[in-house]
Amino acid sequence: MIVFRNCAVLLVIASICSFIYGIGQLHVEVEANACRMTYMFGEPMFARVRFTANKQFPNYGLYYYYEGARRDNALQQSMTGAPVIFVPGNGGSYKQVRSLASVALRKAREHLEVGIHLDYYTIDFDEELSAVYGGYMYHQQTFLKHCIRSILALYRQPSPIVLIGHSMGGKLAQSVLTDAQISQHINAIISISTPLDQPVLNLDAHLSQFYMDTHTQLSRTRTASNPTNGTNVCQSLHQRQLSEERMASQHLSPKLDNVLLLSTGGGNRDLLVNAGLTSSQFNDLHAMTSAIPRVSLSCDHLSAVWCLQFMQVINRFLFSIAQRRNDDTVIFSSNKQRNMQSALSHFVRRRPRQQSLVNLPSRSNWHEERRLVINKFFTSGLKSHYHELIGLHRQERYKKIAIEALNVESDENWLFGCEAQRHNDTELLTCGKATPLTHLIQRLPNTDIEPRSIAVLDLHNLRKTYQQWSHLLVRLPPGSQRTGYNLDIYDPKERIVDIRIPRWYAYGRRMAINETLQGTLHYKLRIADLVEPYQSLRIHVEPLQCLQPNYRITARLCVPWAAGFERYQTLTSPEQKPGLYVNVPTLMPKHYNTSLNPIMLDFYLDPVCRYRISYEYSYADALSRIVLQYYGWFPAHLVCVLLIVLRNQLDKFQRVGSFNSLKPYIGYLQYTSIYLVTGCRLIKKLILNLKFLPEPESLDYSINVSIIIHCTAIGISILLVLGLWLALTVYGHVFYRLALRLTRLSSTSSNIMLSIMTHLPITYGILTIGVAIGASSGLGLLLAFVFYFLMLSNAYKDYLEDFLWQKAADLVKLTAPVSTAPEQSEEQAVNNSDTEQPLFEDETEADDADTEVEADSEAESMQEAQPAEEKSDEKAAESCVGLQNFPFHVTLLLMLFMLLLLNGPTSFAWLRSRRHGINLPDSSLASSITVLASLSLLLQLRAPQKLRGYWILSVVLYFCAGCVLLYSQAAVYRLNYVIAGAFALLAGQQSLGCLMEKLLPKYLD
Repeated sequence: MIVFRNCAVLLVIASICSFIYGIGQLHVEVEANACRMTYMFGEPMFARVRFTANKQFPNYGLYYYYEGARRDNALQQSMTGAPVIFVPGNGGSYKQVRSLASVALRKAREHLEVGIHLDYYTIDFDEELSAVYGGYMYHQQTFLKHCIRSILALYRQPSPIVLIGHSMGGKLAQSVLTDAQISQHINAIISISTPLDQPVLNLDAHLSQFYMDTHTQLSRTRTASNPTNGTNVCQSLHQRQLSEERMASQHLSPKLDNVLLLSTGGGNRDLLVNAGLTSSQFNDLHAMTSAIPRVSLSCDHLSAVWCLQFMQVINRFLFSIAQRRNDDTVIFSSNKQRNMQSALSHFVRRRPRQQSLVNLPSRSNWHEERRLVINKFFTSGLKSHYHELIGLHRQERYKKIAIEALNVESDENWLFGCEAQRHNDTELLTCGKATPLTHLIQRLPNTDIEPRSIAVLDLHNLRKTYQQWSHLLVRLPPGSQRTGYNLDIYDPKERIVDIRIPRWYAYGRRMAINETLQGTLHYKLRIADLVEPYQSLRIHVEPLQCLQPNYRITARLCVPWAAGFERYQTLTSPEQKPGLYVNVPTLMPKHYNTSLNPIMLDFYLDPVCRYRISYEYSYADALSRIVLQYYGWFPAHLVCVLLIVLRNQLDKFQRVGSFNSLKPYIGYLQYTSIYLVTGCRLIKKLILNLKFLPEPESLDYSINVSIIIHCTAIGISILLVLGLWLALTVYGHVFYRLALRLTRLSSTSSNIMLSIMTHLPITYGILTIGVAIGASSGLGLLLAFVFYFLMLSNAYKDYLEDFLWQKAADLVKLTAPVSTAPEQSEEQAVNNSDTEQPLFEDETEADDADTEVEADSEAESMQEAQPAEEKSDEKAAESCVGLQNFPFHVTLLLMLFMLLLLNGPTSFAWLRSRRHGINLPDSSLASSITVLASLSLLLQLRAPQKLRGYWILSVVLYFCAGCVLLYSQAAVYRLNYVIAGAFALLAGQQSLGCLMEKLLPKYLD
C-alpha cells in the first residue's frame, strides 16, 4: 500500500508538471503569422438597414457596407449586386466585414466590363459572447431571419443570398436552414473557423439544446456523410475528390441539399477552435487554409477574417458563381453542381480548363531523355520553347514517374502525352500533336520564390489508358528566369515505407530512411496506429550531401478518414520551427481499418540533396495537444475530486465522530478518485448493454489522457484548498473590510448581520434565493459565496492566525541547528516520530481508523500532553456555532465556488441585457436555488452531526462522482445538476437524521 501511495504521489506531481509544460508548449511550435493585412482603398462606411423588427432588438443592427464619401441614400436606390451577409461570431464586431467587402469592391472595379459586383451586409450582435452562453443563439437566430427577409425586400426580384459566418456566426448561419421559408432563399453558406457539430466548451444547457435542435432538423432534411470502414479520402492527384463524386451521383432534393455548405479551418495557429471541430457531417466541402491554393498558410482565429490571401480566395469563388441577368442585376447561380466544381477549384485544387490536342512545331529544340534520373536547368532562361521527350516503355518494375518543373506559371501547359515520330531527314523524335496533362499536375504551396509544379504518374496506367502514346513531353516555355525540370523514374516498392507510431513510453529516434539517392523526388511514408488527436509524431529530415546550400522539401499529410484536412508544410532547414509534426484532427472512427487505409505522408524532395529521414514520439507536442484538445474536461474532473474528498471527510467523520482540526487538507491528500477513471470505462460497457439508462459520453480515447487530467485536478484541488485557507488566514480582514466598503455597512451593522447569519442561517438562504430569482442565479451564488467566506473568516480568523504563526515557529525551530543530546528519552523520540504525517492518506486503511478511535477514547488521559495546536483547534470549534468541522466547510465552499464559475457566463449575460431591458433565460436557476436552500439548511442544522446514514451518503457521493466522468466531461453544464444534487443529498441526510434522532426516543418510550 505504501508503494502504491508513493506511486500515486509521483503520478500526481508528474501530471501537474506535464500539464504546465503542455501549456507552455502551445505557442512554441507554431508558425509565424504570414497573412498579409487587407487595406481599404476608401473610408469604410456602414449604412444602417432599418426594418420593423429593430424595436424588438434594440441592441442589434443590420448594415450595408460601402466605401468612399458618405451617402445618406446608400439604400434608397434599388440594389443590383448579389447579396452577401457576414455573420460575426463570439464577441465579434460587425466591422469585421471590412476586409471581405473591400476586396470585393476592388475586384468589381477592376472588372467593370463584366458588370458583376457583390452587395455586402453585416450584422451587429453587440459583441455578445455566444460561445459561452447559449441563450444568445436563439435570440440572434431570430434576428438573422428578420435580416434575410429585409434584405430580400431591397431587390426588385428575389435574389439567393450567401451567408459567411465567422466562429459562432457560422453555426448561426447553418441553423437558419432549419426554417423552410428561409432556407429556400439561401444559396451557399461559408463558415470560417466555426465549431459546427459540437461547441468548444459546452457550458450552457441552451447552447447544447441549440446544437441538438439544429442537428435533428438537418438530419431530416439534408444528406449527411459519415466515414465508414471503406472510406479513404487520400486519393491520388489524378483522381476526382470524394465530394465531387458524391455530388455527381446523389439525387438533389429541392430543399436543403441544394444549399452549398463550405467550411474552413485555420490550422495550428488557431488555438481557440481546433481543426477537428471545424468540419461537419452536413458539409459539401471542407478545407484547411494551409491547403487552400494561393493561401497555403495557417490563420489564427481572428486573422481569418482579415487575411488578404484568404479574403481573395473567398471573393474569387463568389464572383465565379455570380452571373449577370438581362436587367443588369447580379445573382448567384442556382446550379449546385457548377458551384461545387468552382468551390473545388478555389478551395481544394485549381481545375485546369479542358483542352483538346495541341499542335507543336517540329522545328524547335527537341530532345529525348532515356535516363531514369535527370536534373536539367537553364540558369539564364530560354529564348524559345524547349521540348524533352521521355519514353513510357521502361522495365516492368519501374512503375512510377515523378516530373517537376521549376519557375513555370501555373496556367502554362508544360506536360503532355503524345505519339512520337522520327523524321527521316533529321533523325529527331518529335510530336506533331500532343494531349495536355495539366489536370495531373499539382502546384506545391509555399513556393513563391521559385514555383514548383510536380506530377506523380503511374506508367502502367498511362500505357493501358493511352495505348497509342509512346512518350511524355516536357515543354518548357521561354523566359529570362532560371527554369528547368527534374525527372525521377522509380520502383514504388523502394519509395514506400511503412512505419508505426512508437508507444508513449518508447524514447528515442527510429530510422525510416537511412539515406535517399541523389536526384530522388518523391517518397511516401505510410503511418499506422496514429488514431487519437493527442498523439504526435515528429519527423526529422536531415540533408546529408547537397549540391547547393539551399533546399526546399514539401510534405503533404493526408488523413484517410478526415476529408478536407490535407496539410502542407515546406522545410528549408533541419532546425526550422515549427518542425514537421504528424497528428490527426479527429478520433479514428470505430471499426476503421488503418492497415488498409493508413495515414499518408508524401515527401516532395529537392533533388539537390540526399536525406536521412527519422521519426520519434513527440512528448512536447503531445502534451500541448492534450491541453488544447481536452482542457474542457478539467471542470468535470475537479468536481469529481471534490465529491470524493467530501465522501472521504464524511466517512472519517462517521468513524471518528469529529475532526476538530484547522488543517483544511483533511481528505484532499487522496488517490482513490483515480480508481474511478479506470472503473468508469468498465461501467460504460455495462450501461450500453442496459438500454433503459442514458447513453454516456464517448470514452474511446486513451486512458492516458484521463489520468493526466484527473491527477492534475487532484493537484489543483490541493492548491485551491491551501490557497483558500491562506486567504481565510491572512486576508480575512482585508476581504471583510472590502465587503464593508462595497455594501456601505458600518462595523456594528456588519457584526450584527454576521451574527444573524451565523445563528440563523435560514435568513441567509432566503436573501440569496430572492436575489437569484429576482436578478440572476450567478448573482445569488456570488452573494452566498461572499457571506459563506466571511462567516468562516469571522469564525476562525483569530485561531487561523495563531495556527499559522505556530507553524511558522515550528518551521524556524526545525531549520535551527539541532544538538544531539543523549538525554533525549526514548518516549520523546517515539512522540516525535508519531507527529510525522504521510503525504497521501487512504480512508480505507484500518490502521489510521484504529489510531483515531484510540486517540478519541484516551483524550482525557492525554489532556495535559495535548499540543497547543490541538487546543486551539478545540477552542475554535467550541466558539464557532455550526462550524465545528473546518475542512468540511472548506470543501463546501470550494464546490460553491465551482458552481459560481460555471454560472459566470450567465451572470455576465444578465448584466449586459439589463441595459436594454431584455430578459434572457437562466438555465441554472433551479440548480442554484437548490444549492442555496440546501446550504442554508446545512448551516442551520450545524452540519455535520453524528447521525445515521453516512455510509449510504458516501455510496451515493461515489455514484455522483462516477456520473460526472460518464456524463459531464464534454457537457460541462451538467455539473450544475451534480453539485446541486450533492448539496441536496447532504441537506436531506442531515434533516432526516436530526428528525429521526428526535422521534426515535419518543417512539421507543
